[in-house]
Amino acid sequence: MNRISRVTNGVIKHPLLERARDIFVPLCRDATDGIVLLLLGPTQCAKSIIFQEVVPILKNSFQDNRPGAIPIVDLQIETVSEGRTKPKWIGIELLKALNHPIYKYIGSFEENEHYFPSKGRDESTLRIALKEALTYRFVRRTCLDEAHLLTRTKDPELRAAILESIKSTCAIDRSLIACGGYEMAYKGLFDSAHFCGRVISFDFGHYSSSSPHDIESWARILKTYSGKLDLEPKTLLLNEATNLLHWNNGTVGLLDKHLWFCSIQAKARHQRIDKMILRACAPPEKERRAIAEDIRKGKEALQPSSNFAMPSATQPSQEVGRLDAKKDEPGQRSPPFQRRPNRNAAIEVALHDDD
Repeated sequence: MNRISRVTNGVIKHPLLERARDIFVPLCRDATDGIVLLLLGPTQCAKSIIFQEVVPILKNSFQDNRPGAIPIVDLQIETVSEGRTKPKWIGIELLKALNHPIYKYIGSFEENEHYFPSKGRDESTLRIALKEALTYRFVRRTCLDEAHLLTRTKDPELRAAILESIKSTCAIDRSLIACGGYEMAYKGLFDSAHFCGRVISFDFGHYSSSSPHDIESWARILKTYSGKLDLEPKTLLLNEATNLLHWNNGTVGLLDKHLWFCSIQAKARHQRIDKMILRACAPPEKERRAIAEDIRKGKEALQPSSNFAMPSATQPSQEVGRLDAKKDEPGQRSPPFQRRPNRNAAIEVALHDDD
């Protein structure tokens, strides 16, 4: 599901989409500098719709009249080798987006008219140029779509190099906004404490059969589609609601693709969409399982630490007993933070980008 539904020719409004609009969009607009904002979710859940809404909102909010200013930069990550991206590609594409006078012609039809020696395209030179360009263009937000491709490699050194190549987009005076699949969460995002310590993740989510509220929302979505499709019977989608939720992993974009395929098949047969067509056009089981596993791994990786219990004490029971006895003795000092509760909590300090 990209900009519009294949079935209704418009964006299907539903609770998960509206929740992302209500939370992630203001988060991107009002966030402090120096952090990484991630919008993660299953495939075809409408992450790109939110991304396409965020970019113009940010461009309107961060207007800069200084000469050469490009406060908002957006880029869609692509794979360039064996299904993965490379640090050099990211550096060059960001420099082109920043209209760098040397790098902006690379890959264009006018490249031959602007000779540039290949020795200036090594990663260290690109990284220096990118850092200077981000400063010179007064960049405030860098927005990356399909960001899960950044960590799609089994080589931890390459993954670290890719994350390091985009680290300069998140500094003391600017932030990084990225949108991608769950794969990013369970493949390398949390390998670097320095990088993930800046991250705020927002889970777009999916509709689950274990939630009564989700089931009710899913039924409303199916009613919307029912009004746009020629069904036999008219209540077909509601009758098959549980199966549709299972086949499409509770994701509206996958449901949209499924129903669009059904409509094409029905038109070719000159008949309405019935149970037989609906089931015949369901996604392959291997596809469904792969997406379900991706969702499971993503949810597990993003599980909040508050869901985990505090580690048990390692002291022997006798030692704990002695400590408890000492607490009851007169003259013992109170625990920390209870001795002088009214004193100044802290002093203001200056933080630097490398902290």
